[in-house]
Amino acid sequence: MQQGYQELKSLIKGQVFFDRSTLLQYATDASIYQILPELVVIPKDKEDVKNVLAFASENNINISPRGSATSLAGQAVNSGMIIDFTRYFDNIVSIDIDKMEAVVQPGVIRDQLNRQIAKHGLHFAPDPATTSRATFGGMIANNSSGTKSILYGMTSDHVIELTILLADGTEMVLKEKSLDDIDDIISNGGRIAEIYKTLRSVIFENTDGIKQNYPTTMRRVGGYALDAFVDKSNWNLCNLITGSEGTLAIILEAKIKLTPLPKFQNMCIVHFDDRFKSIQAVKHMVAFQPAAIEMLDFNVLSLSKENHTTKKYYEKTIVGDPRAVMTVEFYGQTHQEIIDKGKLLHEFLRTCPGAIAYPLTEDMDVINAALSLRKEGLGLIMGKAGKRKGVPFIEDSAIPLEHLADYIESVLKICEDLGVETILYAHASVGVLHVRPVLDLMDGDDIELMKLISSKTFDLVKKYGGSWSSEHGDGRDRSYKMKEFYGGKIYKAFQQLKLVFDPQGLLNANIILEALPMDQHLRYGSKYKDKKFDFMFKYRKQHSFETQVHNCSGVGVCRNHYNGTMCPSFRATGLEADSTRGRANVLRMAMSAQFNLTDMTEPEVTEVLDLCLSCKACKSECPSNVDMAKLKSEIGQMMHDKMGSTFSDKLVLYNRSIAKMLTGPIAPFINKIIQLKGFRSLFLPLMRFHKDRKLPLYASQSLISWHNKQRSFKSEKKVVLFADTYINYYETDLGKDAITLLNKCGYEVIMHEMGCCQRPAISKGFLKAAKKEGTKTTNLLAQYMKLGFKVVVIEPSCHSALTDDLADLIEDEDIVELLEKMVLPIEDFLVQELQSGRIKGEFIMKQDCSHLIHGHCHQKASYGTKSSHTLLKNAKAQFYELNSGCCGMAGGFGYEENHFEISKKIYDLSFEDKLKEGEAIIANGFSCRHQISDFSNHKAKHLISYLDFITE
Repeated sequence: MQQGYQELKSLIKGQVFFDRSTLLQYATDASIYQILPELVVIPKDKEDVKNVLAFASENNINISPRGSATSLAGQAVNSGMIIDFTRYFDNIVSIDIDKMEAVVQPGVIRDQLNRQIAKHGLHFAPDPATTSRATFGGMIANNSSGTKSILYGMTSDHVIELTILLADGTEMVLKEKSLDDIDDIISNGGRIAEIYKTLRSVIFENTDGIKQNYPTTMRRVGGYALDAFVDKSNWNLCNLITGSEGTLAIILEAKIKLTPLPKFQNMCIVHFDDRFKSIQAVKHMVAFQPAAIEMLDFNVLSLSKENHTTKKYYEKTIVGDPRAVMTVEFYGQTHQEIIDKGKLLHEFLRTCPGAIAYPLTEDMDVINAALSLRKEGLGLIMGKAGKRKGVPFIEDSAIPLEHLADYIESVLKICEDLGVETILYAHASVGVLHVRPVLDLMDGDDIELMKLISSKTFDLVKKYGGSWSSEHGDGRDRSYKMKEFYGGKIYKAFQQLKLVFDPQGLLNANIILEALPMDQHLRYGSKYKDKKFDFMFKYRKQHSFETQVHNCSGVGVCRNHYNGTMCPSFRATGLEADSTRGRANVLRMAMSAQFNLTDMTEPEVTEVLDLCLSCKACKSECPSNVDMAKLKSEIGQMMHDKMGSTFSDKLVLYNRSIAKMLTGPIAPFINKIIQLKGFRSLFLPLMRFHKDRKLPLYASQSLISWHNKQRSFKSEKKVVLFADTYINYYETDLGKDAITLLNKCGYEVIMHEMGCCQRPAISKGFLKAAKKEGTKTTNLLAQYMKLGFKVVVIEPSCHSALTDDLADLIEDEDIVELLEKMVLPIEDFLVQELQSGRIKGEFIMKQDCSHLIHGHCHQKASYGTKSSHTLLKNAKAQFYELNSGCCGMAGGFGYEENHFEISKKIYDLSFEDKLKEGEAIIANGFSCRHQISDFSNHKAKHLISYLDFITE
């Protein structure tokens, strides 16, 4: 078929991939399943989709439409062809504020739309945990809901019209029609008439069976929504497509309802000393008309305390050490309404068994922290280190509230009797408590336990009149029970509908109907085994390279376009290959030698890592803390060992030595040469640097040399300033500003030649060299740290190297502990000393203007910008922080010729039209300052260069 795939390329304007690397990236979603497709198509328009469907029909290829692939049940992975709608079908076609409607393409992300309409007091109400990357195509195909479904219902309640394509290319516009209208359509004959005729026959012939066999819970998405047509005078086929998981049609466009945002809201964070008592309380708490009741159990709470991102949410919202927490939200049209609801709930909680604390708040910072803690809980569970993890296979049942406590007690008893730990979280208000048994799916015995728990739980769902699938869909987890759940007659009706919509059976085969056993196509399985490799890092906190890779849960937070920093290359390209998830998938398959991959240095591995900027945003923003920068460095060392090193790589490795040699009296002459247009045109390309880049200029005197000559300030208070390459040989004025400021604060500065933090070497994969030279540096620093002297660092990437990466390479455990405790960013050090009272006085600004903060990626990933804010507030400065991602430079990355364009695109995403004349730009990263200088008329400085100090 390779030749046929080449022909398809010529038929469409979009992209067709059938290379091994791309197929590996699309082989998984957020579920426990893995299937390698034959090809991946990214269509550009409707004509492309029609041509793709015609090709698939002619060649009898399975077709699976796909959004961001955050599916937990496995319906977004399949053999055959994957059609990815996220890159080009991402247009908001229209918004009608008066009618409270919008028309969107399937690749539009929910948060993308909500950002545009929030200013009009509107939102699309269903809010799944994946809202930052959930596409409307995926939400409709899955019939997603989310935390507020008790108030807003499900996606199906908000879909007005759908434009769809059938597998044979037939286009249909689905909207509400009367039964008389449907009779007219049928009388006209043709393909569309056949569909309406079959549906009418199915509904009328199975009315009693539908009433008897469909669950009555509000949350139900199993099978096809035939119950939406029973005893109704108007039919809307949108209800049939919504929740059909791509098995009936391809969604091209959707008209959706918009809902007014609440005018007032508050939240009661109810802490319980027992998770079962918290569940028993739900049926009473819903009587107070909440917008949502969400649960987190002690497993998620304990994990959230260890995660860099969620720790701050935990600290804002949780009191003490509860065994379970229920967040109860209230919405109202008046302020008094939410006050009254909160008071009534409080009265109940005073006598509620197990309720130990129940703070009520209207503070949106606290409310948003609680919501974020709940949303990130999913990734924390799936990314838990160790072989046994919380597995999503029975978690999607909706149980009537009067039976919820009994159901949960029975499920927990089943798992307890089998020796299986469980995790509980999610939508308590609608009877959907996600139960995750903790299992090792590389263990054959645990796989058998999974199947047994699934079967026993299914029996309980039937017993209590619940829904087997409530929001995550049937997928590969639950489709195998479809016939048993609905009975043979309804199952046959499903088959009739599938046949009339998709006669060739091309659309998402084996999902909902004709399902395979639930243990087929597992991502792991009992035969899974990782090969052994020699890695350089110790992984003291992360267990191992393999653990880091396995911790990628697939929930796709790295596909976020709007918040945070992760993942800058994905934001620029929109390609799965450039997401942390895509990279982790390829790494996992390479280290386990799947699909004919034999080594970690295969081209598929190095290519997928090429655009990783080593920004470390994934280390903090990924719920599982996957540190792709560290993993990339390991692969880099393997490549150096196997292939040798390029000239440009060695220039980065030896940058400090070169800078040391060129700094001093020779610097003015060298600076003139490297600024010549001819030098940039001729010699930069030889170094594989882009000719339009401006190399940093060398100093006429190193900072250490200047300091040794100027050193006169003496004090009992001493601090070591780490002379990184940048402040020592390039931006010595910044180093002088830091020394002057520290002196004014009363500190004698100690500074000697201690070598490099090894950030350049680590980022380029020279881990052996970094370990050797870095050990010398850390040994020298240790001499001061053992005397109790703090070490302050100017450059954020140097701080992350010393305290994180280099600390994980060196052998001496005592020095590692010292580095973590005694090495501080200069702004953190100043804040600590100020707040402890060791600094007497106040900071002032050198410029009277507004200050804009751009946080360096490593700064945001490791320690944040809070201390910068504190210093600016102390100095009574006007400032704000730009909601920017990565600057796109990332050390040597942005200089390289093959990365220049992507570097510029990443810069534009963060800064284009956001830098204003007259504002002072604070950028603590050397790379960030140079990127801003290269692509704008603005000059950025480190925070320290803007600060002065006045003693009391």
